[in-house]
Amino acid sequence: MGLFLLILTNFAFPFAALGVAVSFLLSPRRKLLKHLRAELRERFGLERGDSLPRQAIWLHCASVGEVNSVKGLIHELKTYYHKRILVTTSTQAGKEAALKNPDISAAVLVPLDFYPSCARFIRIAQPYRLLVVEREIWPNLLEAARQANVPYAIVNGRISKKSTRAYGWVRPLFKRVLSPMCFACLQGKDAAKRYAFLGVPEAKIHVCGNVKYDTLSPNAAKLPQVQAVLQKLGWHKDKILVAGSTHPAEETMLLRAAPELLKHGCKIIFAPRHLERKQEIERTLRQSHLRYAFWSEHPDHKQTDILCVDVMGLLQSLYAVGTLCFVGGSVVPKGAHNLLEPAILGKTVLFGKYFFNTPDTAQTLLERGGGILVNETNFKETVLRVLADPQQLENMNEKALQTARSFQGATDKIMGVVKQYERAAS
Repeated sequence: MGLFLLILTNFAFPFAALGVAVSFLLSPRRKLLKHLRAELRERFGLERGDSLPRQAIWLHCASVGEVNSVKGLIHELKTYYHKRILVTTSTQAGKEAALKNPDISAAVLVPLDFYPSCARFIRIAQPYRLLVVEREIWPNLLEAARQANVPYAIVNGRISKKSTRAYGWVRPLFKRVLSPMCFACLQGKDAAKRYAFLGVPEAKIHVCGNVKYDTLSPNAAKLPQVQAVLQKLGWHKDKILVAGSTHPAEETMLLRAAPELLKHGCKIIFAPRHLERKQEIERTLRQSHLRYAFWSEHPDHKQTDILCVDVMGLLQSLYAVGTLCFVGGSVVPKGAHNLLEPAILGKTVLFGKYFFNTPDTAQTLLERGGGILVNETNFKETVLRVLADPQQLENMNEKALQTARSFQGATDKIMGVVKQYERAAS
């Protein structure tokens, strides 16, 4: 049955590809495709043989986030295997991010999940091992690797309940390509149950945690820059609430609470998730009648109570200067952004009930007392209550730091599984 479904997907592929191509050409997004010929060559596995390193360790990632999260793992793999690293990505942005990593020898767009394209790519690259990152499970890609006798595995794997339910309709297809894999290093117990349901033998499943937490550092690189701005604003002795990766409804919640927070001597810094919303944010701030400034305007006066950070790359350093931190994408149903980013800096973390992207870290922060659940109704009162008890806040800060540290070490665990497999295979 699995083979039949695989054949069916390949028969359907030309029609699906034609539909996608037509809709893309009729869309305003067609302007984003700047290098059509080069991208098509990569998408159909038509790379020249001399453009790809042979017998490399091949990692397939979705985009920028996955590429960056496995930086440490890539370095360890290169050191262990003494082989070059080949990375394929699903997006151009991911490819560009990979090319910036000195440990990566080559990066190209992954072939479309069409068996002839995948088989040709593998025939040219002749990879030594294939490691699929997170949830990039493409049946034809894995089938082509299996047919070419290329050992493959999942690292830092995750999969949503929704995707598992959808894949369940064609479970024989996924069982065909997942059951032969060497091992599956997964982020949590939920992912382990879901991959087992789809066909990965339980003996091959290892819960190792999430490697992205290994990239967390208690040293904020741009802290002096942020501290200099606070000094100019006269905020260096104030309590500061830092809200990171905020969405519109969360900014509304923040501004509603602002007058009372400011009255109690608490300044506010927020960093929107999407900077292209700046005009919309400025209108909202103007309507609030509060004293505000944008980071890009180089504020250097003391007539500011709210600072909107409209530049990239400062979030960790902003969390570092915060007295209390809120992580966005959690009061709105986005799944929550990285809750451990402020925790690793020893900061108590406020977040909402929508933490389905990071359930393990959220629950552990709540259980250990390093995090507090908030909503649009209790946000203001919660912030004021926590700030009013410095000793309790200090205790919670320490618990947040301990929680963050407890989630690190996934890279070492994955490398342990890799080495165990290689010893058994030799």
